[in-house]
Amino acid sequence: MNNIPTASGARIAIFTICVVALGNIFGLNYQALQGIGGLLFILSPALITIIMRTFTKDGWADAGFGYRRGQVKILLAALLLFPLVFFFAIASGTALGFVQFEPDAFKNLTIAILTGVPMFLLFAISEEFAWRGYLEPKLAALGMTALPRHLLVGLIWSIWHIGYVISETSQSTLPPLLYALLFLISCFAMAVIYGQWRAKTGSFWPAAIAHCMANSLAWPLLTPEIIKVDAPLWFAARPEGFVALATLCLLAVIMFVLRKNGT
Repeated sequence: MNNIPTASGARIAIFTICVVALGNIFGLNYQALQGIGGLLFILSPALITIIMRTFTKDGWADAGFGYRRGQVKILLAALLLFPLVFFFAIASGTALGFVQFEPDAFKNLTIAILTGVPMFLLFAISEEFAWRGYLEPKLAALGMTALPRHLLVGLIWSIWHIGYVISETSQSTLPPLLYALLFLISCFAMAVIYGQWRAKTGSFWPAAIAHCMANSLAWPLLTPEIIKVDAPLWFAARPEGFVALATLCLLAVIMFVLRKNGT
């Protein structure tokens, strides 16, 4: 096994083309073949990453499976990031009268989260194994500095979603162009946060944990049987809602400004 991290601009380009192409093909056919299209969409980043690392000189040395000692606080931050961001958005909307919880909301929310976490963790690992497990370290090995690296990963990450967003129109009631812009900005903000965690820990696990928590909370909190949001553009518990998005952007700026050693 190759123990020395290697990188190649050509291989990164091949990875990007393949993962974006497969992601959008399967994303456009998300409901096809009794859900197999959706499964292939979710697994496409991990599948392409495994192929690249196994059958090219990319190797596995910088895959990010491990975790540096003394970084438990980052794992805790990853676990709490979206519960706190979404709580702030919902609490703000509740205080202003735009958010109401339905009867048995907390019971139904708890059940939805507990049953959804295993599935969403698998989905998050598949994605983050590619975005923070492959793209981040390979671009860093090529000498790309932190901010352009994070933003490029965020751009590729967002483009991978296009087919899925088109096919799953229930994703948002916002005008498509507005939703696309907000989604792109949210990917940029999260890419900076997750990228900084990857740089500090050498691992994709913090990003996977935060990603899992975001999906595990956002999906139930988009359900009318649990919560009613009269101004979703502002107070929706999802990264594209204005309050949540502004919070994520602020955190991303703070984390980047306070980074050490140029990571």
